[in-house]
Amino acid sequence: MACALNYVYVLLLTTLLPTMVVLANNNNFPMLSRKTLSVAGGGGVTGAAVASSALLRRSLSRQTSRNTRRSPYGFLVENAVSTLQAQSAQWSKKFLAKHEAEPHSAPYVVSIQLLTPDEGLVHYCAGTIINEHWILTAAHCLSNPQMVANSVVVAGCHDIHSRNESPHVQLRHIDYYVRHELYIGGANPYDIALIYTKEPLVFDKFVQPANLPEQDIEPEGYGTLYGWGNVSMTIVPKFPHKLQKANMPILDLELCEQVLASSGMQLHDTNLCTGPLTGGVSICTADSGGPLMQDEVIDVLGNTRPTIIGIVSWGKMPCGQKNAPSVFVRVSAFTEWIEQIITTATQFE
Repeated sequence: MACALNYVYVLLLTTLLPTMVVLANNNNFPMLSRKTLSVAGGGGVTGAAVASSALLRRSLSRQTSRNTRRSPYGFLVENAVSTLQAQSAQWSKKFLAKHEAEPHSAPYVVSIQLLTPDEGLVHYCAGTIINEHWILTAAHCLSNPQMVANSVVVAGCHDIHSRNESPHVQLRHIDYYVRHELYIGGANPYDIALIYTKEPLVFDKFVQPANLPEQDIEPEGYGTLYGWGNVSMTIVPKFPHKLQKANMPILDLELCEQVLASSGMQLHDTNLCTGPLTGGVSICTADSGGPLMQDEVIDVLGNTRPTIIGIVSWGKMPCGQKNAPSVFVRVSAFTEWIEQIITTATQFE
């Protein structure tokens, strides 16, 4: 079985579609720019059903065995990789050191959910709000246009199983999206994308944007991961329904490359790596596209603002192994690209 191999690297791609019913016609997508943008439209998804992880667990289990492909370093599973928590000594061989976030303490985090015929909305990726119309995520989360057409962005949600949050939750269609033009798929660099929703998000206590970092700044210290990803360190997944957080040390990129060299995996200078290399904390299934955050000091009084420094991209399975760093997109490598896309897209609204 693929997950039993020493070097199995997982990537959350859109492989759930074969098990789902396509509800929307995807032919007439609004185009932004043929030259630099890969854009598709969404729509056709209605309702506010609460996600159930039961279908996701079954689907991921089926797709892990069904939708894998050989590569020089083992199996690249077209499913999810997520990032979890560091600097916590309390973890077992079964579960990652990841803890429930304080409800609505990360109002910039969104769940990207697929409308399914049997289970309603099912979480499969995460994203980060950067303004009223735009959400930042991983390009591999948007690899299947038909799946995206049947997905919605869910903002203001802490417990993806709870109907009690409905007054705080905002659902938006994915009206179109932009994947980086240099992303070629799989566990490769430029795994970054933007989602556009025509109906603006309404900012309140439960829904807020994150700040973008300065272009080319190199993050140091620790970052905090947020997501609803798998917390299991075995091949049997365990998906939490409440938002989780994890503090993760940022690793030197050269050190990370050395650790990954034996597996045949390569990094790019636009990647960001986190540990700990002692194991127990890593990204995992269904955290893909979610943020690694830091509080940026903005004045002499010590006031801070939440800044997204990384986007969950890929990592090693099973999650939480020793010498298995988690790999993110370094957002500061793309700050100007993000701003350019938003400016260009505004001209076509």
